[in-house]
Amino acid sequence: MSYLVFARKYRPMLFEDVVAQEHVTTTLQNAIRNERVASGYLFCGPRGTGKTTTARILAKALNCGEGPTPTPCGKCSSCTEITSGSSLDVLEIDAASNTGVDDIRSLRENVRYLPASGQKRVYIIDEIHRLSGAAFDALLKTLEEPPPHVIFIFATTEPTKVPETILSRTQRFDFKRVSAIDLARHLGNIAEKEKMIVEAGALKTVARKADGSVRDALSLLDQIAAYAGEKITEADVIAALGLVDSQLLFDFTAAIAARDSKTALGLIDTAFQAGVDVNDFVGELMEHFRLLMVLRADPELASPLGLTGDDMARLTEQAGYFQIGDIIRLMKMGADLNYDLKSGLDHRLVLEVAAVKMAEMEATVRLQEVLTALKDPTGTNGRGDLFGQSEKKKDDRPVAIRSDQPETSAPETTPEIAGTSPRTLNLPIIKAGWEAFLTILREKSQMLASLLSMGKVRGFENNTIKAAFGTAEATSVQVIEKKENYKTITDCLREHFRANVGISFDVDESIRSPQRSNQNGTMSRDQVEDLVEKSPRLKKLMEKVNGEVIGMRKIK
Repeated sequence: MSYLVFARKYRPMLFEDVVAQEHVTTTLQNAIRNERVASGYLFCGPRGTGKTTTARILAKALNCGEGPTPTPCGKCSSCTEITSGSSLDVLEIDAASNTGVDDIRSLRENVRYLPASGQKRVYIIDEIHRLSGAAFDALLKTLEEPPPHVIFIFATTEPTKVPETILSRTQRFDFKRVSAIDLARHLGNIAEKEKMIVEAGALKTVARKADGSVRDALSLLDQIAAYAGEKITEADVIAALGLVDSQLLFDFTAAIAARDSKTALGLIDTAFQAGVDVNDFVGELMEHFRLLMVLRADPELASPLGLTGDDMARLTEQAGYFQIGDIIRLMKMGADLNYDLKSGLDHRLVLEVAAVKMAEMEATVRLQEVLTALKDPTGTNGRGDLFGQSEKKKDDRPVAIRSDQPETSAPETTPEIAGTSPRTLNLPIIKAGWEAFLTILREKSQMLASLLSMGKVRGFENNTIKAAFGTAEATSVQVIEKKENYKTITDCLREHFRANVGISFDVDESIRSPQRSNQNGTMSRDQVEDLVEKSPRLKKLMEKVNGEVIGMRKIK
């Protein structure tokens, strides 16, 4: 027996089977039930959303041996013939290949004949907008006064190209693009019927790639099943379809937020080496920016986006890196990039130029912020809020308090630091510039730089860097917090980041020290990797010899 693809195997047979078009199917069912079926219908909407399928179900409902009925049996001769496409009472015409007036004149002559076995003759004309002007004129008379046994159902993806004279003589139904959530649910049901094990992330990726088309989604699932078999992971979907890994989008966005052109260019090189389609990358990047924009504008709108908890947390964090005006400007650059890709220029060149422009984009500043900064009486000369720079003043050191530190040992309180624009200074910029800051600090105090290198930058809030240390480094934190040491650190921070930025410290028991060995005198692979990451010399050596941590080693 020949193989039947999913798109045909799981084509809806009843109104209830049509995915996410209840506003259409319910109306048609009620029309049949109440004997209010019109003589002409116009089904509009994106491809693959069920227009032609619904037209066939309507034809079956009108000609079913038990009907007319809103629930055709699917077993009588009329239903089976319509399903197989052999019914003499249901004629499907492709307007794209039958555009001429002669084709429509032939149709006008045929409408006079009574149904062969059913109650209605149903003419389904697909892509009706492709008819010529003369053909539309020839159709108009028949559509205006059709025989009582004839039903016309027109389908189109471009209703704006259908003449008003046709629109006014039909009932119009707009099929909506199917949401990724509904598509993923539908694909999951089909996977279950096929006894396939498909990860939730894989279903979501396929649904997003299908862009609202049920037919496309089923075709993609068919293709991936041929590639991966009965167990499908998100990685299989990415590999089979040549899609953009979501991690690449997160890393690229973080590089832009950090104003790190070098890393952004490196990620583009990675994408090209992996064979990622440029248009797919730009499209996915624009969708990524769209999600950031929605979350930045109103987090309450996150629910309809259908994001998982992990994706939601990561996107929410990245949304905080930008002002909403910055995200809109990034999307405008993406739109310009789409246009430039069609200009015939080298795709890699165009993408790299756009990446550097995005990374070097200046921050969006509201007029109110400008006025506030100009009126700032704190001695920052109106530059602190706008440019992340301020004049140093006496006693402007911020508070640095550990969660386990007694209140009596806290440094002196100081005036609140003037905030900077999120685009001017944010967590990605802090992390990207952390090693350079340690280099500056090392010139003034090798000891303080070594102690700080054992901590992890965990966050950036209210212009204060939040650093965490393991319990083994609690003593080091006490040394760092000494007044003279703390001043040296903050001076170097402000020198490097050119902002009135402070730092606070916390002790976290979950952080394991890479310097501590296990009871058997060995270090775990994670501990070794952490040690290499924090040691510039070891890291440089590993890169030079193309080394890799593969296990544990004895510590003598």
